[in-house]
Amino acid sequence: MDETKIGMLILLVVGLGLLKALAGLNTAPKPVSKPFLTKREAAMLIALERALPHCRIHAQVAMGALLKAPTNPLRKSRHSDRNAFSQKIVDFVAQDRVSGAILALIEVDDYSHNAARDRARDAMTSHAGYQTVRIGRSVQPRFEEVHQAVSSLLMPPFSANSKGGHNGNR
Repeated sequence: MDETKIGMLILLVVGLGLLKALAGLNTAPKPVSKPFLTKREAAMLIALERALPHCRIHAQVAMGALLKAPTNPLRKSRHSDRNAFSQKIVDFVAQDRVSGAILALIEVDDYSHNAARDRARDAMTSHAGYQTVRIGRSVQPRFEEVHQAVSSLLMPPFSANSKGGHNGNR
């Protein structure tokens, strides 16, 4: 083979490799797994289940499962109405085992939490009828400390019709 043919072959191979690489930019990357809960959240889940035996504790719940955008007969609903909350995650949801009422949303605060954003988020869920219990950064995932942090939920469980519990009807 002469140098021209070798040069053309190299150029063709490089060009095909470049085309293949560029074509890959248009495909979505394949997702990889990640831990479901942080070590702190996993330890908190154990303590919460122990402290609140009258509750089912659901972990990592999408707000889209708890909230819906309000209807307004004066305007068409928009995706942005739901987007304000649908991708946000609640650390834990405490649900009464008997009535199915949502007793509280439980947030385990850590270094990543922002007080202003947390207040706005809590106001949004409160408007929908949910109580949020925040477990502060200083609370260790030990039964006594978690029991104290969720003491407001230790009262007799709300009935589905009582004030304060959310019966889950949407």
